[in-house]
Amino acid sequence: MNKQLHLNLLFYLLGFFFISSNIYSQKKVISSGDDWQYFDKERTAPIGWETSDKYTKNWKKGISPLGYGDSAAKTTIGFGYNPEKKHITNYFKKTFRIDNPYQYLVYSLNILRDDGAVVYLNGREVMRSNMPTGKITPSTLANSLVVTAAAESYFHKKLLLPDDFIAGVNTISVSIHKARNTSIDCIFDLELIGTNDPKMLPNITKERALKNLSFEAKLKDINYKQEIKNKDLKYQLLSQSQNSIKTLLYGISILFIISLITLFYLWRFFSNQIQKSKKELTELINSNQNKDREMMNISLDSLNNGQYLKELKKELELNLKNDLSSSRTKLKKIISQIDYNLGANDEWENLKKHFNAVHSGFYDKLFALHPSLSEIELRHCIFIKLFMQTKEIATILHIEPKSVQASRYRIKKKMELGEGISLRDYLLNL
Repeated sequence: MNKQLHLNLLFYLLGFFFISSNIYSQKKVISSGDDWQYFDKERTAPIGWETSDKYTKNWKKGISPLGYGDSAAKTTIGFGYNPEKKHITNYFKKTFRIDNPYQYLVYSLNILRDDGAVVYLNGREVMRSNMPTGKITPSTLANSLVVTAAAESYFHKKLLLPDDFIAGVNTISVSIHKARNTSIDCIFDLELIGTNDPKMLPNITKERALKNLSFEAKLKDINYKQEIKNKDLKYQLLSQSQNSIKTLLYGISILFIISLITLFYLWRFFSNQIQKSKKELTELINSNQNKDREMMNISLDSLNNGQYLKELKKELELNLKNDLSSSRTKLKKIISQIDYNLGANDEWENLKKHFNAVHSGFYDKLFALHPSLSEIELRHCIFIKLFMQTKEIATILHIEPKSVQASRYRIKKKMELGEGISLRDYLLNL
């Protein structure tokens, strides 16, 4: 609860800073009448069209609004060869550039759609309008028909926060879905407006809270799926163990049918031994994993302590220039002790070792795939894998938060990742 209050206070302060420097300013990042790429062929769009640009090189281009059967459309798109069985889904894509997403407090995503729409930003879904929940496919129908003139010209709004964007080139992808394949018209248009209007601050706080709740829900879902996976693994191990026991029992029964009593005691003995061994093995695995996690946390703490010692040393050296001669010897001794502590601290190697153990050799895989990454960039990737925030990474690496963003851009460039691929998602799935 306190953490949420602090976050809200931080966004209010940021809002006050932006408003005081650029009152009520706004900018149309994407306007009606802009160019869009679109896909209106008989076949469905390639899988992954919303995340990769390589699938859209041969798409058609036109200015918005785009559609058919509507007088507002400036670009007419196709619906197939059968008017009684039109395409259910049409696809649209556009790239745009934002050098500094934090120039504005909030971005208003305004979409005109007939009938339903799903919007993706840099491959991540950010909006559904008049669409069902669950997985979206090319055959997914919109919830209801848009029939009135007012509804067909109404722009539906969604607020996006600055951290939803990346500094540089962003990609927005939209799939428009019909409620029926016999519908006579289709229309799509989209605007993206950055604003510093102070009236948006309560909405920003609400949006931030919803985003945090969504993240917590996803985290719980991941934990739940992991628990199910662990239970399935335990069930498989138990099934294998039971099958082994049954095979052993059948063999013993054939060979020693006369010694039923002896067979019973042997079965009970082996059963107890197997359960005991499995329990000991499970406890040992859990113990090793817990120790690796503890050592990884200790290494992270050691990195923070090392950074603190460096800053303390710098302050002492500055004070040493102006200090009295009687204290200079003591200050030099303290600095020497700090140097010794820093020199003897092998926290980074320990962190790599235990991080590899907990995350299945992540560091070795990353270095093998991208040998051009520097030591600092490899550390940066590990911190992203640990879900560390920009400020935390900046503190450990002793750089400015802006430099952290710049470093991520360089890392993506070295990895030759496309603009539509998130560095965080790539590292989490590695």
